Amino acid sequence: MEKVFDTHVHYNFDISMDEMIKIFKEEFEETGTEKCVFLSLPHNASKEGLYLNAEQNVKGMFLKYIFSPNAYAFAGLIHPQAQISNEERAKLYYDQAVRYHSVGYDGIKMLEGHPTLRKTMKIALDSSVYDKFYSYLEEVGMPIIMHVADPAESWNLETASESAKTLGRTYAGSYPSKKQLTDEVFGILNKHPKLKLGLAHFGFMSYDISEAERFLSYKNTFFDLTPGGEQLINMSNVWEKWLPFFEEYQNRILYGSDFYAFPKKDETEWRIAFRRRPDFLRQFFETESEHLYINQTFCGVNIGERLRTKIYRDNFMNLLDQPKLIDIDYLKAEINSLLKNPPNENEYYTKDGVIDTSKPENLKKVQERYKSDLQFMLQKL
Repeated sequence: MEKVFDTHVHYNFDISMDEMIKIFKEEFEETGTEKCVFLSLPHNASKEGLYLNAEQNVKGMFLKYIFSPNAYAFAGLIHPQAQISNEERAKLYYDQAVRYHSVGYDGIKMLEGHPTLRKTMKIALDSSVYDKFYSYLEEVGMPIIMHVADPAESWNLETASESAKTLGRTYAGSYPSKKQLTDEVFGILNKHPKLKLGLAHFGFMSYDISEAERFLSYKNTFFDLTPGGEQLINMSNVWEKWLPFFEEYQNRILYGSDFYAFPKKDETEWRIAFRRRPDFLRQFFETESEHLYINQTFCGVNIGERLRTKIYRDNFMNLLDQPKLIDIDYLKAEINSLLKNPPNENEYYTKDGVIDTSKPENLKKVQERYKSDLQFMLQKL
């Protein structure tokens, strides 16, 4: 099995840190994942508001420590929980960028371009409040992996997939349009043309090669291949058009799977869950036969070992090189600070869903898990 270096790994299911590490080890071994980037998601949003999972950044750095020297960590911005001025907000984001760069994070993950989060926050991706933040990252060469938009059909209830409808991932009405979100990306690059900016899920640009080429016309931009459900299947239908693109931009496309440590409650369901995306990517790029991804049939395009080596491994190393040294004292101090501030909101977000912590029994469970995870990390450092 060809080894892969995965640029897109998450860790926000409601499972303990010690169990998560064991699960990741099994999943990495079975899927041939040799190196990976742990991406922090400290905020998520729903129609009810913005949720903070404050320990996400330290968990990512801790996982980097545990899986060293084959792991990297991208931090996520922590947004203010109260109204502040634009000047204060700009300074907050800039200060975080400086701090994350200095303590051993290898990059920044931004979910702020997701339609729901973007609508809730009401801050354009190219807003001036991010200018100092982007300028600093551009100056020091620290990369961003950004989620922007979603599949184009999700803005129309008639064309949205059944899974998107079930999960509430449809964006008709008051949401920013897909075009607006994409335009904001180009707004960033017009101001910061040397920024190392990567779009997850191929930027949901599989509908328009010219748009993808325009994005890659900026010298430090790149795509990751995390399945968004539709983009590679769209490409396979007109692969004669996309193959020259992959050849021309072979140094700017990185393997990514949207991997998680999935809860291991049932062995069969667990294996289906964690293998679904990696198997899809490998079947797509390594075979020429027909396969099924969830409920969509596709044919592999077998790009050959030379291109796969670039996408699976080489481009990852060209972007990130060796992991940055971790400031262990900083990590311990952050964990101790978090221990003094357990969650006390009415709701708490995990990948399993939003937990109603207005119920005392749920709040107690969340706080106990929060405390035990942080104490576990301190014991291992």
